[in-house]
Amino acid sequence: MENDAGVSELKDTTTKLPNGGYGWIIVVVAVAMNAVTWGMNMTIGVYVSFFVQDTYLSGGSPLRYSFIGGLSVGVALAAAPLGNLLIRHFGFRVPILLGTLCVTLGQCLAGISTRFAAYLVCQGLVFGFGLGIVFATSQPLLAQWFDKRLSLASGLAMGGAGAGGLILSNTTRVLVEKLSISQSLYINGGISAAVMLPCVFLVRKGPADIGIKSVSLQLQWLYHPAFVWVWIWGSLAVMGYFIALYSVASYATDGIGLSQTEAAAVQSLMASGLMIGRPLTGFALELGGRLNIALLANVIAGITCWALWLPARSFPLLAAFAFLHGCTAGSVWSAVLPVAAQVVGPSHLGPALAMFWLVAAAPAAVSSGLAHMLLDYSREALGKQGAEAYAISIVFCGGLYFVSGLSLYGAKVYSQQSFRVWTKV
Repeated sequence: MENDAGVSELKDTTTKLPNGGYGWIIVVVAVAMNAVTWGMNMTIGVYVSFFVQDTYLSGGSPLRYSFIGGLSVGVALAAAPLGNLLIRHFGFRVPILLGTLCVTLGQCLAGISTRFAAYLVCQGLVFGFGLGIVFATSQPLLAQWFDKRLSLASGLAMGGAGAGGLILSNTTRVLVEKLSISQSLYINGGISAAVMLPCVFLVRKGPADIGIKSVSLQLQWLYHPAFVWVWIWGSLAVMGYFIALYSVASYATDGIGLSQTEAAAVQSLMASGLMIGRPLTGFALELGGRLNIALLANVIAGITCWALWLPARSFPLLAAFAFLHGCTAGSVWSAVLPVAAQVVGPSHLGPALAMFWLVAAAPAAVSSGLAHMLLDYSREALGKQGAEAYAISIVFCGGLYFVSGLSLYGAKVYSQQSFRVWTKV
């Protein structure tokens, strides 16, 4: 059957997928890769906190530093079409090996960088490109092993990012304090290589041919009547996610005067929420409906910004926000694979996801810089100081999540062919 955009809607396949067996090894591989790619990306905030304190990089400034993390994520998401193209020509192992090389080199070369521009190229472009290639490869791979348990598998896999962020953010802080920034980058690069190289050999294509297309890019997914709501959801949710992720620690120290130790604890609690929330989201997606739970999780994430972060003036309330927000805010990462499969079907998953991440790349890249510019505007134009200076960013972040969740209702209406709110879909 052809939809209005002229794209074949193949939502089901007659081939029975394993939903287990070696598929669980693939999940473990995805957990490990996410831990030392997306989890390692969370250490950028740790490095930036030290850059601001001791002007480690010549040519740097707080505003410029704020773009490092966003650029790495933007490049990662923009690399998704290329990752899909590499899968088509070389299979899964070559892209993962290429991504491993870039992730490792990006960190090691950043270790010898003394100028901001060089560091930005290494961590923002080289590391970000490797992160994106690995991520774009691992998502379609899970869909070759799971359909009924795809939400759970995706949630567990993305939980690795939270676990990696929790562990690596704290170990990186210790390494910088005990050794140096450069040696910490060398060590983290070595950790990435040591974890990811075995994954290259453990990766295995799914046992059944379910007709998954690996066309690098199909522009029709921009205007597909259901998928348009999915990429709107993703773009807004990703922007909100990185605003909160990169701002909460500076809010703790600069906004309400907490110590660096307390700020690190807040970051750890958010990472803990991500680690726990993503697998739970994956489990809940199958129980309550993929679109329903993804919609609800984003609305709740927006409410936590307004109800907990905005009034937080002490460690306990900010800590509660960090954990609860982490449990819901990262849902887009674990939900996008099953949600996309629900809307477009497994056969079109590769090109649809490539378009999804390509569209989300720009919002991700500018998110942290935008938050910093809103902070500067609040201070310089409005005369706000302390926690009040962050109010605009916090309200904006909550609004992004809230609207992103509501946008999924459009995809829900299209999928169920009715306006019913409580239908499981």
